[in-house]
Amino acid sequence: MPYTTGRKGGSAGGRRHRRPRPDLPKPRSPDLADTRQDHRKNIACLESLWNSDIENRLSVVPILDLVCRINRIRYTYLTCNTREELAYNLGKLKQGRGYGILYLSLHGKPGEIILDGGRTDLEALAGMMGTGFAGWAVHFGSCATIDVPPSRLRRFISTTRVAMVLGYRTNVNWIASAALDLLLFDWFQYYGDNRRLWKDFRKNNAGLIGQTGLAAFHA
Repeated sequence: MPYTTGRKGGSAGGRRHRRPRPDLPKPRSPDLADTRQDHRKNIACLESLWNSDIENRLSVVPILDLVCRINRIRYTYLTCNTREELAYNLGKLKQGRGYGILYLSLHGKPGEIILDGGRTDLEALAGMMGTGFAGWAVHFGSCATIDVPPSRLRRFISTTRVAMVLGYRTNVNWIASAALDLLLFDWFQYYGDNRRLWKDFRKNNAGLIGQTGLAAFHA
């Protein structure tokens, strides 16, 4: 699939109070409303160039700005366009405190992430990550990277000791996936149990999930 601006894949403590948003599903179920704790997780993002138009670059930075301002969390954003940059910047991100989400915003294909200047498969990525992201959730904001046999994802989780892997099984539209990424990161701030998060999130966002092929795997 060629590089396009319309898709993401291709060849290439404390108690918090929020004003209710009646037009959106509430992120927590009512039975947990009185006992909710602060589960805020800062976001570490790596993004590669999406196409050759560097004067009008597509970027997920506005998504990060919005979700972080609303939830009063922080994010670290680094670009990476080569395997060397990817390995180096992963090493930098391991040092972050209070972080719990690694967001890989890149092109992809089954079993691989595609950078502007190279590509890396899941096994090589796991080697670069080591166990520096143990307990984190890793979200592949890329086309079809997790469209692989579950055994490969289980090995990735075992090698890196991450708590959860999410991603898209299909070639996804940029706008649809951006909307779902924004919702997902918002919901993460209200859950300590990733399995409960995914169960509730999948139920309340079934339409977009069905459209994009978002899937999750747990340690």
